[in-house]
Amino acid sequence: MFRFEPGSYKTPAGFLPALACYKIDKNKNETFDYILTNIMGIELSEQKAFENAEKSLKKAFQKRQKSGNDFDLAQSLKSDGFVKIDDPKFAKD
Repeated sequence: MFRFEPGSYKTPAGFLPALACYKIDKNKNETFDYILTNIMGIELSEQKAFENAEKSLKKAFQKRQKSGNDFDLAQSLKSDGFVKIDDPKFAKD
């Protein structure tokens, strides 16, 4: 099972909508797995990028709920331009 968390990914040109994916094991422990970003959805505002990620995620879950198929969730995110980031860089707290 997986859990997605919407957010943003900062680039020199602005912010990209982003989704952090966490894997949930049978004991309900979560571990970070990967990040998806919409590389074509650059925004000047971090809040706008977050809102776009949240909107895409909501739409994807609605499609999955309607069909009952996880493939439709993945296809929805893919059609919105989300791709997996290799070697993401994280901001320091």
